[in-house]
Amino acid sequence: METNEQAWGKLLKYYRQKKKQKQDDVAFGICTPSYLSRIENGIVVAEHSMYEQLFKNLGIDLNKLEQQLQGQTTFLEQLYEKLLSNIELTADEIEQLTAMQNDEQPLEQQLMAKLVYARFLYSIKEDDQARTILLEMEPFISWKKDRITQLFVAITAFGHLSFQEFEQLSIKEENDQLSQFLSNAHPFELANYHYHIAFANHRSYKLQKALEHIEMAQQFFTHQYKPLFQLKLYSMKGVIFNDAHRFQEALKEFEAGLNLLANVPSIQTPMQWSSLHNNIAYCYECQENFTEAAKHYKSANDYDEDLHSAINWMRTCFAQKDFDQLHILLKRYEEQQFIVLHHIYQRRLLAYAVEDEITIRGLKLLEEEAFPHFSEQQYYSLTLFYAPLWAGFYEQLHAYKQASHCFKQALDASEKIRQRMSS
Repeated sequence: METNEQAWGKLLKYYRQKKKQKQDDVAFGICTPSYLSRIENGIVVAEHSMYEQLFKNLGIDLNKLEQQLQGQTTFLEQLYEKLLSNIELTADEIEQLTAMQNDEQPLEQQLMAKLVYARFLYSIKEDDQARTILLEMEPFISWKKDRITQLFVAITAFGHLSFQEFEQLSIKEENDQLSQFLSNAHPFELANYHYHIAFANHRSYKLQKALEHIEMAQQFFTHQYKPLFQLKLYSMKGVIFNDAHRFQEALKEFEAGLNLLANVPSIQTPMQWSSLHNNIAYCYECQENFTEAAKHYKSANDYDEDLHSAINWMRTCFAQKDFDQLHILLKRYEEQQFIVLHHIYQRRLLAYAVEDEITIRGLKLLEEEAFPHFSEQQYYSLTLFYAPLWAGFYEQLHAYKQASHCFKQALDASEKIRQRMSS
């Protein structure tokens, strides 16, 4: 880690060049110009009094400068901690942070301000602008365990998630072990980083890796009171367990999340309740307990009307043969309301599945539209639900070749899930 004296050396060089002073002028009466050069480049560390004198020759009070820079650093750290905790910045904080995006301060301060600003941009979905800033900064990263490298690693990882580059982030951490640069960072920052890596591994279907990182996140988060992040840990671990078919362990995590949410009013938002009930519902759906699944999907939708919960609820209604409720939902959520492609395809499949007249042509058109998308996006659970259903319809119409093809798609999806679980 860089010492204060080495940082002062860099500041000397920065302010000397900014004031267009020669080394001879600044060093006059204090040391030789060559000695000042070595101080500026961090090769030697001088006495504190010498730094004071050198800054004085530049017309700068070192103590006041230190206080000013420390105040800026503290301010930026506070903003970063708020961003990590999903706390919105105030208008005044945003104004100050924006004003710091200039070249009128030392390089270290510039880099830190730009990094925190990039993280702020990600928080307001200005992803492209944030990435541009990070790409411009990358040549200045030392790749040591300094604060700038730590922030760059953590914010870049968050950026990969924003762009849904899950596989890229998973591979980068596995190959480069970037978490090593954060080893001396605050435990909450380490917990956040490992949570993000767990998320990336889960979305890359590397369940064992995801579990390892979420458990590391839990270890680093021990004895800290940030209930919203604790809720995210419970939910993420539950989702990982569920996809690994460890259903009872998943429900235990989700129940811990419900208990936390019920007892901490500050994090009780409709979205949090809805998300948790949706996860619980899907866990029951995976166990083919469709009654409990439908109950929790309804709760999720009651808390925060969401098209993802709605389509899941429709699918569960069909599975439990509650066609009256399914018709109500189909009427309530028309196709043009959906924008996510797999939601649109599922609604079409479910709407067709409850029609009075089903034809081979109609089945085939929907199959050729929806099933390849499920496969390309690795929605294997959807293939496992809809492919056997379509095979059954084909069999009723004596289209055995098409039925066989659907059963094969289901078998392939089942094998993909098996491979995912054993990886």
